[in-house]
Amino acid sequence: MPYISKQTLREALQRMKGTADHMLKIWFVLKVMGLKDGESVEIDTGNSTPSLNRLFSFGEADGSFFIPFAHTKRFMTMKSDASRSIIQTTIQRWLSSGSVVTINPTSYLDIAPSQSGRTLYVTKGRSYPEGLGYGKNGFALSDDSRVSIPNLSFAIWLLVREGIPEGNSKQYLIERMFEILNLNNVEYELIFTRENFEIEFQEEVLTEAEINEICKNSLVNTDQLANNEIFEANEDYKRRIRRMVTVSSAPAWLKQDPKVQVSQLIDSGERAILLYGPPRTGKTRVIDSIVPRDSDERVSIQLHEGWTYENLIIGLQPETDTDRFSWKLGPLAKAIQEKKKYIVVEEINRTKISQALGEVFSLIEAAYRGEENGIILPNGEKLWIDSEVMFFFTMNTLDESTEDVDDALLGRMACIEFPPRLEDLADLLAQREIEKEVSNKIKDFYNIVLEYYPLGHGYFAGLTKESNFISYYVSRVRPTLQNHFQSARSEIVDQIDNAVDGVFR
Repeated sequence: MPYISKQTLREALQRMKGTADHMLKIWFVLKVMGLKDGESVEIDTGNSTPSLNRLFSFGEADGSFFIPFAHTKRFMTMKSDASRSIIQTTIQRWLSSGSVVTINPTSYLDIAPSQSGRTLYVTKGRSYPEGLGYGKNGFALSDDSRVSIPNLSFAIWLLVREGIPEGNSKQYLIERMFEILNLNNVEYELIFTRENFEIEFQEEVLTEAEINEICKNSLVNTDQLANNEIFEANEDYKRRIRRMVTVSSAPAWLKQDPKVQVSQLIDSGERAILLYGPPRTGKTRVIDSIVPRDSDERVSIQLHEGWTYENLIIGLQPETDTDRFSWKLGPLAKAIQEKKKYIVVEEINRTKISQALGEVFSLIEAAYRGEENGIILPNGEKLWIDSEVMFFFTMNTLDESTEDVDDALLGRMACIEFPPRLEDLADLLAQREIEKEVSNKIKDFYNIVLEYYPLGHGYFAGLTKESNFISYYVSRVRPTLQNHFQSARSEIVDQIDNAVDGVFR
């Protein structure tokens, strides 16, 4: 398996000089240690050393570290005790006052002492990632510039000791960097810039002595600011943020990707999950990604208005060509009886769902699974739910004509909200290969709409590279807005129309 060559490493180090403030090293350490949505990182005087070694080790005998993106020789190295003297000490200063250091990221990073006071916890703040990657407090070199670490160069530095599979090596490097740094797409866009150059490989991995020599040569003539700084106006940075992520004042743990939350619940053993939110926010699509619609292990039940126990579970139905009635299982009882592994019940608030479930209501809960907890149906048959059966329920929270779902049922399942998210729209537009300028305009428009109406990103699923957005809006989006606001608030539709005109003129 080939390895990064000496010359490629030299070039990568040169490209990185002066692309961020050296204190960005702390954010990188936090990321390698597991800073993610909804998860905190605990910091003590020594536990960041493995992450420092993974990120910045350069074969120095004393165990010191090399910071490739720093802009002066003074800040391009750290002593081996950096876990205590730099990482823990700086984070403690951010917590206590922020006045001792020139950089203070606490507008988007939350820091709290442990109960014992011996360690610190760092989590993403409510405004995260707004602030990251811009200005001094965002780890840029000045208040009117952005962090601009070249993506391939940093990936080369990060993976210089690893074999690189032949084929699409550049893609592999970026994917591995995402994995090691626990990156999401927004963080990637805020910290890195894209580059493209030919990467040379060699048959043997570089020795620690060779890496050390290349890094020490890179320290020469770095007393002055490297000419790699990218300036950006604050309003341009804010616009860039809002084209990538939904900006809200909610706690960071409430802004976690609902797809990830569903996956975590399943991994933790949950077997009944409700996905709720406005239409076309990706609820059913997530279920489809877990188990395809045409799978023999899955049955999907679309509830209709006014469905009762007789429709869903069991009821007396007339027999063909006779005057008699006989018991007939509804689709849910039938799916349970046939031992389907995945049961999907869509739009549960289209009927009085607790009444429609009847005695099956209690069996959904994990504690009441198994034959020993079975119930006797009106036809005399015993019905129970196996412990491994996975229930997915969906609920449209925007339709005011639907029924309420009572608390007792909600208490028997895990519930995940699917709100409209700019991130999901951005992913959709990228998949549709919408040209960047048009994509940015659509995102600007979407942010305006969300001020008035929780429009699901799925309303844009029909867009193609050839689509005329104005025509698409008129025929596919505007009717939904008109139907929702109707004549009582028609001025809102007028305002959104004017926003379309302003963005796309």
